[in-house]
Amino acid sequence: MTDLASPSPETLADRRRTLRRQRRQRNLKALWRSLAVSGLAGGALWMTTQPIWVLQSADQVVLQGHHLFSEAAIHEQLGLTYPQSLLAIEPDRLAAQLEAQAPIQSAIVTRHLFPPRLEVQVQERRPVAITLPTGPGVTEGSDPAQTPGLIDALGYWMPQSSIAMVDPDFEKPTLILRGVSDSVRSQWPSLYQAIQRSTVRVDEVDWRIPSNLVLQTEFGMVHLGVYTPHQIDFQLSTLERLSSLQSADKQISIEYIDLSNPSTPAVKLREAIRPATDLEAF
Repeated sequence: MTDLASPSPETLADRRRTLRRQRRQRNLKALWRSLAVSGLAGGALWMTTQPIWVLQSADQVVLQGHHLFSEAAIHEQLGLTYPQSLLAIEPDRLAAQLEAQAPIQSAIVTRHLFPPRLEVQVQERRPVAITLPTGPGVTEGSDPAQTPGLIDALGYWMPQSSIAMVDPDFEKPTLILRGVSDSVRSQWPSLYQAIQRSTVRVDEVDWRIPSNLVLQTEFGMVHLGVYTPHQIDFQLSTLERLSSLQSADKQISIEYIDLSNPSTPAVKLREAIRPATDLEAF
């Protein structure tokens, strides 16, 4: 058996000196890290206070993509005060703030350091029709069915108050939509596209009764029955052909045209002595 001798005093002293040296090195590294972090933080704070990184006025905010919105309205929605530290601005928060406004579909806010400026790019919602409430005497509220407002081509509804944010020179739509609901808004894009494709002028869409979509056109009132997307183009083209009725006989007074079945359209005349006429061929 080998007898292990205890470390000598000199060996123990060397070990203690080594441990103290390693401890001092660790403490020194920690101190340098702390100083470096503090320096970076202080430098960043110093940079944000320098005039070169500060927006002095709204002239340094570049607006792009706005056609309906006035510049004053966008600046108001941004809510920036000047002078404003460029580095303290949160682009994502400002973009979300703009997108919360009904007429703006999307927004991108970007900071630029050289030269210092803020770039704001927006994509607007263009109203294509005025929506009217289903009942009389209804004022501003949150229910599209009971509140006057605007609607875009994709079925996005906007309260009437949002028009106040639009440039005064913007020409408001003349098409009217009555009877706004979630179901109507989901089907509106296909109907609006069909109306745009047709040569017949449509002044009003009345969707208050889901079982009978009614159009007010240049040829009078038209009943379409339950809206069917794959049939609407046929119905409108049939209406174009029926226009020859009024041209041929100026004495005919049409109460409404029934195109619920466009293959066998019917015309209801105003004269009580004349029955409804089925037109099977043109």
